[in-house]
Amino acid sequence: MFRRTSLAIAPSEPRTVYAIASNDNDGVLGVFVSKDMGDTWSSIGGTHFRREGQMSYGITIAVHPTNAGHVLCGGVDLHRTTDGGVTWRQVTHWDAERGAEKYAHADHHCLAMPSAAPGRVYDCNDGGMDRSDDGGRKWKNCSNGLAVTMYYDFDVAPTDARSFGGGTQDNGTCVTEDGRPDTHGEILGGDGGWMVYNPQRATRRYASYYNFNIFRFRGSAEPTDVSPPATKAERDAIWMCYITIDPNKPKTVFTGTSRVWKTTNEGSLWKPVSGGLDGSSITAIEVAAANSKYVYVGTENGGLFRSVDGGKSWSGNLAGAQMPGRLVSRIETHPSQESTVFVTTAGKGSSHVFRSSDAGLSWTDIDQGKLPDVPHSAIVVPADDPDALYVSNDTGVFVTYDGGNSWVNLSRNLPNVMAADLVYHEGEGTLWVATYGRSIWRIKVR
Repeated sequence: MFRRTSLAIAPSEPRTVYAIASNDNDGVLGVFVSKDMGDTWSSIGGTHFRREGQMSYGITIAVHPTNAGHVLCGGVDLHRTTDGGVTWRQVTHWDAERGAEKYAHADHHCLAMPSAAPGRVYDCNDGGMDRSDDGGRKWKNCSNGLAVTMYYDFDVAPTDARSFGGGTQDNGTCVTEDGRPDTHGEILGGDGGWMVYNPQRATRRYASYYNFNIFRFRGSAEPTDVSPPATKAERDAIWMCYITIDPNKPKTVFTGTSRVWKTTNEGSLWKPVSGGLDGSSITAIEVAAANSKYVYVGTENGGLFRSVDGGKSWSGNLAGAQMPGRLVSRIETHPSQESTVFVTTAGKGSSHVFRSSDAGLSWTDIDQGKLPDVPHSAIVVPADDPDALYVSNDTGVFVTYDGGNSWVNLSRNLPNVMAADLVYHEGEGTLWVATYGRSIWRIKVR
């Protein structure tokens, strides 16, 4: 069955149309050509595309402006024909060495062959943009200066605002240590997951990628794999794990699958300190700065759990009737009151920001329909301005100074894109926003 399909018309022969279509298994159903504007079609892909995949995610096709038989198309990688589909050759290899002439980042979404420069190809993919000047034989990356990184999460070193970065979609964990926009480098591969800085040392951090893989970084030393000893089934069940460092005891770190894991020696030894809670993945963890014995956990199913003894024992589900039962995206405690806790949730059709003043026993809706009805991703309460409450969501950033009675849109010149994460840097008085598709932004708020 035809699924997602991409079309391209031959500029030099407008009656000629090409199509690449995906199938039910996320592979290539076929590549087709019509010489009569779509009235009849012929299959021209043969078996060449049998190893292509993820076509429901990335699929594209383009035709040379002066040669109707010269076609580029693909999904994970790109393929070329110069004889109308009689023969095909794979022309990009995502697993080649970066900088090699055959390397282009995986997952291709859009191709353009400009008529003003026959032979030139622009390729937009998960790594930004690659370009070929010889019809697709050789490639080079042209992404410098493109602020299009898709961040899952983000952090700024509390002791040095020049050091920041985060986990990104299909581009690993990227950081800079001098604060410049052009010096970000990948420190860990894959789809980058949660990354957090040690609150006392900017040269120490944890980074992760999918399926519960966590690494510890200490200065210039090689990173150390400190992944908890979960079973393969437990690891495979978690996409991105949340990681948080005890702000008062930085050697203590919490993370989670469907249960909570804790280390007190920077990851050298982990122990599970809870059962399966509500059975779904843990999506948020907060250690109260005012009292590290108070640990709050949120889950994909909308559950909220609390420990008042540093993780030795846990409450039942504290998400009462006021809560929407949606994924808990973030938990934040008041800087000086461990029992005052704020929560944001994902989903639509309900409020998204809640406050408890009694350590989760009861909740108050402080969204009250005044915020956009879109998934909310993060919440920040500055330690030096605890009356301010900042939240991010799929439309931007908002702030309240009166406990949620009124909200102000702080998005200003932010691009129209999901605001995926928020960090407040106390030393700089700046609010940082990591977006899912337009990189990192910041604003002075103090």
